[in-house]
Amino acid sequence: MSVNSLQNLNASNSVGEWVAADFRLAGVFTKHGIDFCCGGDKPVGQACAEHGVSVDTLLHEAQTARETASIAEQYNQWSIDFLADYIVNQFHPYTRQMLGQIGQYADAVAHAHGAAHPETVTIAALWRPLTAEMTSHMQEEEELVFPRIKQLTQRQAAGNGSKPSADGSLEALVAQMHAEHEAVGDTLEELARLSNGYTVPADGCNTYHALYGFLDEFEATTKKHIHLENNILFPKAIRVEQEQAALAA
Repeated sequence: MSVNSLQNLNASNSVGEWVAADFRLAGVFTKHGIDFCCGGDKPVGQACAEHGVSVDTLLHEAQTARETASIAEQYNQWSIDFLADYIVNQFHPYTRQMLGQIGQYADAVAHAHGAAHPETVTIAALWRPLTAEMTSHMQEEEELVFPRIKQLTQRQAAGNGSKPSADGSLEALVAQMHAEHEAVGDTLEELARLSNGYTVPADGCNTYHALYGFLDEFEATTKKHIHLENNILFPKAIRVEQEQAALAA
C-alpha cells in the first residue's frame, strides 16, 4: 500500500507505512517506544494499544512534526535503484566505521570498568558477533541483493519481463535480509537495556561517555537504515519482480 499523506493514514496501516510516508514521523514513534523498523509491519492501532498511547494523540503529534520540520528527504518517491545506491553510499561506510570504532571503545570500557560495571563486559562481548553479522550482511547486499534490484529496474525500463533468477527469487533473499535485520534489532535492544538507555554511571570516564554516545547514535542511524530497506526498498523491489514475472509468463 502506498500512503502519501496523513489523510490516508489510519490505525489499520502499519507503523512502517506511516514512516514510509514521511520519515519525520519516526521521531513520534520513538518518543512512545514504538519500533518502526524491525516491528514496522505492526498495525498502528495495535502498537498504540501496546504502548498506552491513543491513535488520535499520535496523529496530532505526527501532524505537528510534519508542519514544524524542515524539508525532508522523500525516500518513498525515489526510484529503487537510486535508493539502493543511496543506502550503500550513505549508511554502509558509516556502519563499517562505527562497528570498528565502537568495538574499540567497548573493549576499553570493559577492561577499565568491567569489575564495577559487569554489563560493560557483556556489551563488549555482544558487539563482536554483531560486527561480524552486520559486515557480512552489508557485503551480501552490495554483491547480491542490490545488484539484483538494479537489474530489475533496468529490465523494467526496457519493457522486458523476466522470470526469477536461477539463484532464487528476490523475495527469498529479502526474507533472509529481514531475518538478519530482526537479529540486529534484538541485539541493539539488548544493548540499550544493559546500558540503561545509554546512561553513563557517575564514575564513568570520557571513553565511557563516548561509547554510550556512539551507541545511542548508532542505534538511531541503524533503525533508519533498516526502515528504508524493510519498509520502502524491499517491498517496492518485490512488486517489480512480480510484475516482471507476470510479463514473462
